[in-house]
Amino acid sequence: MPALSPAETAAVHLLGGWMGEHFFRTFRPSDEDPAPYDAVLHQRERRIGVTTGVMWPEGTVPGVAELSELLTSDIEGAPSVAPGGYVVWVPPRVALPEGEPHRSRLRVILANSLSGLTPGERREVRLPATVKLAKIEADGAYVSVTGGLSSEWLSLSEGVKGAFHLDSRAIHRTPSERPELDLILTRVRDRAAILEPFEVTNVEIDDTWTVSRLPEGASAGVTVIAAPEGFDPIDGTAVRRGLRAHVTRAAAQRAAGDANLSVLVVVAALAHLSDELVTTSLRGMNPVAYGVLDLIVLVADGQIRQILQARTLPWEASQ
Repeated sequence: MPALSPAETAAVHLLGGWMGEHFFRTFRPSDEDPAPYDAVLHQRERRIGVTTGVMWPEGTVPGVAELSELLTSDIEGAPSVAPGGYVVWVPPRVALPEGEPHRSRLRVILANSLSGLTPGERREVRLPATVKLAKIEADGAYVSVTGGLSSEWLSLSEGVKGAFHLDSRAIHRTPSERPELDLILTRVRDRAAILEPFEVTNVEIDDTWTVSRLPEGASAGVTVIAAPEGFDPIDGTAVRRGLRAHVTRAAAQRAAGDANLSVLVVVAALAHLSDELVTTSLRGMNPVAYGVLDLIVLVADGQIRQILQARTLPWEASQ
């Protein structure tokens, strides 16, 4: 059986930590041969069979392995970064820099962002980004937007005088907290207020990524999780197709395996967990397809969401 990818390995550790918090029991990844499953968790004498998968096409994503190795080397022995497993959650549609000085700048920011993280903790990290703002006409009160801030066009249009276009393709993820996002929007509007018609300017703002520390027990080092730049994680057709494939494989492992609980954990590259389409995709599937599975969870942006709730739990049946 093929070895787990770094993203899938991280997902198994996150699953064990989440199940511990959710079910008030201790779940530990096992070193035993997991066949026919991809991985096994143990809860006392109970065996939890885990099927893993990623919600993007298989294949090597340029720069991911190299950045993981470099960051692992960067934090080794760093007094402010405790030994443990860490994850960098790269937002969708990002091409990791492979040339200098851009890669070194990214390394420094990401390595510093891991300082002080405790097991299971996640945080957002700001990465400097430049967007382009153009004033198209003196009349009107409207900002058209492409890129990561496109959903905020209405907020950006508030109070502006003239017609503008904002190219925010350098933004791949916005802050989770609304006040922080409002600061970015205010900076853009303030720059719009001083532009003359047909003038174009750069606006320095921040892209916002997520980093996290894996639960205790994970191997030391940094895992960079990223999908191919051209993959659209909110393409409903691709999500449904990918989920069906993972569910089919998980059901086959369940039929061939011996476990007290069967879990499917899938990893998605999303800007925010709220963007996920796995829940609605599962609702559109025939329940017969996933009826043999006990639990389905989604891992994205350093968080876990339960997609399918277990009908019965082995530790409850034994009480």
